Amino acid sequence: YGDLINQVAGQMDKLSLAEEFPAADETAWLALVEKALRGSDFEKTLVSRSYDGLKIDPLYTRSDDAPTSGLPGSAPYARGLRADHGDYPWDIRQLYTASEPGAANKDILEDLMGGATSITLQIAGPGQIGVTIASLDDLEQVLKGVQLDFAPLAFAPGERFAELMDMLKELVGKGDRDASAIGCALNADPIGMLVRTGALSDNLDNIFERLGGVARDAQSSCPGMTTILADGRPYHDGGASEAQELACLCAAMVAYLRALEGDALTPAAIVDQMGFAISADTDQFLTIAKLRAGRMLVARIAEECGAAGSLPGVKFHAETSRRMLAAQAPWVNMLRTTMACAGAALGGADSICVLPFTWALGQPNAFARRIARNIQIILQEESALGAVLDPAGGSWYVESLSRELAAKAWTLFQGIEKKGGIVEACASGFVQKEIAETAAKRAEAVATGREELTGVSVFPSLKDMPVSAEPHRLPAEVEDPAITVEPTPLRAPSEPFDRLRAAANAHVDANGNRPAVFLANLGKTSDFAARASYARNFFAAAGLDAIDSGGDGAPENVATAFTDSGAKLVCLCSSDAVYGELASQTASLVKKAGAEHIYLAGRPGDARAALREAGVETFLHKGCDMIDTLRRAHDYLGVAAT
Repeated sequence: YGDLINQVAGQMDKLSLAEEFPAADETAWLALVEKALRGSDFEKTLVSRSYDGLKIDPLYTRSDDAPTSGLPGSAPYARGLRADHGDYPWDIRQLYTASEPGAANKDILEDLMGGATSITLQIAGPGQIGVTIASLDDLEQVLKGVQLDFAPLAFAPGERFAELMDMLKELVGKGDRDASAIGCALNADPIGMLVRTGALSDNLDNIFERLGGVARDAQSSCPGMTTILADGRPYHDGGASEAQELACLCAAMVAYLRALEGDALTPAAIVDQMGFAISADTDQFLTIAKLRAGRMLVARIAEECGAAGSLPGVKFHAETSRRMLAAQAPWVNMLRTTMACAGAALGGADSICVLPFTWALGQPNAFARRIARNIQIILQEESALGAVLDPAGGSWYVESLSRELAAKAWTLFQGIEKKGGIVEACASGFVQKEIAETAAKRAEAVATGREELTGVSVFPSLKDMPVSAEPHRLPAEVEDPAITVEPTPLRAPSEPFDRLRAAANAHVDANGNRPAVFLANLGKTSDFAARASYARNFFAAAGLDAIDSGGDGAPENVATAFTDSGAKLVCLCSSDAVYGELASQTASLVKKAGAEHIYLAGRPGDARAALREAGVETFLHKGCDMIDTLRRAHDYLGVAAT
């Protein structure tokens, strides 16, 4: 058979599947694009930029290729820190914050039986909610029936990592558990805690001393454990761009290396003890590139400090973005978390936590947790996203984006180092200011429609089945903090819309009817359908209903229908041609009929002055400030802000 295989292989080398097609030519493609654009600017129409300023072209070709990104497990490590991913492509991880140990245990066992493969316990303490663990008995109650050698255990310990480590050592020492077989991640991250909450109850010198002791304990008593986490999620939640998140993650890694290095902890030993975490959001390609760039950056730092040999053991955890979850459009969160999880899987995350779709509302119930784990199970088992390592490898777009993102993050990381490192940069407010500026740009893009939020700013539904969840508890405050910085709050782009929707829903509960806007549809259905649909969705983003005028679209009939509707606000909807004939007359009639405010869907161009004179006050179109316009609509309708 060997001769036959060689013969077939030789024939395959000569086979050209595209020989009957004309050769691809970028110049010819550009000519076709120019024809399709009909004079529109190529750069403005087809080229976009990320919030880091990275250029996203519409087409990537072999000319965008660069030196090879290597193979999984080899430099520059974009394709993976290991040559294989073991028995499972990634750990299906669930997060638990239920207060009572018994309730947390019930949820954990239910999820493990349902397909989850690892767990994260968030521990209640200063600055964060979580499971109440006051003693070893509480920890044993939470983990009752959990086989830790099969289900890796991770923590979000907050400030309580040292006492938790003492409990873990005692737990491992009891019974016949093999400490080396227990895959446990303590995930101590005091820097991330400081950034998220703005305060720590002890100074960092003392905290780092305890953290060093914990790392040394793990070396001797729990060799399967990692103790330190460099986490990009606090910065992402606050609005950071992809490069900013990676830069802060790198700065945190270096800060821990500096703080913990000593006689018993070499850089290699510290990297052995470290894990890394990032957020995954709905931009699938940027999520893929962020994970690939993150590995490149971590590998470069490890190599520079002589810890390259530790890289195969380094794990990257991805959690679906908290800031992308909408409180008032929770069902659509399922789509968001699915896309984010897919990006994390294709990017090579070692473990993924899909936050339940009701997370923005409060504590998830059994159904929400089931959906969260099923998203991962379907992507892993049915869609086989983990069947190959780095499936995006070799894509000219992904390879180019990964390299450019890594380079941008490295530059930002150097900027943080010039400020004295991540702690000093946060103490001075430098990091918070940079992140806030990016968040403000994103908020403006969302408000003006340049960035669309499905189910929130576009295609909102007022008929969705309501979702209820027990609100998250308020965390305990850090009493008498020893160190404070400006905290980085959660900045969800959907938050302004969520507030408007919540206010409209409260109005319904108080008054029994949903506030509405009258749509004055002029002309034939073909004239007004598109803009009426746009206006309906525009107002629904603030929880406002739409009353259609119906009839034949004549101004007198529209005015009569408006009077009968009992509405206060009117929005004219039709084509530009019909506006030229009927808009001014209709606006005058509905104004006389008592309209408190008149909108028009579209850009009026040269007719703006005449329409304003007739009574039109606000024009709805992509690029207008949706948030400001909708807040004013609430004011006109007497909807109280929440």
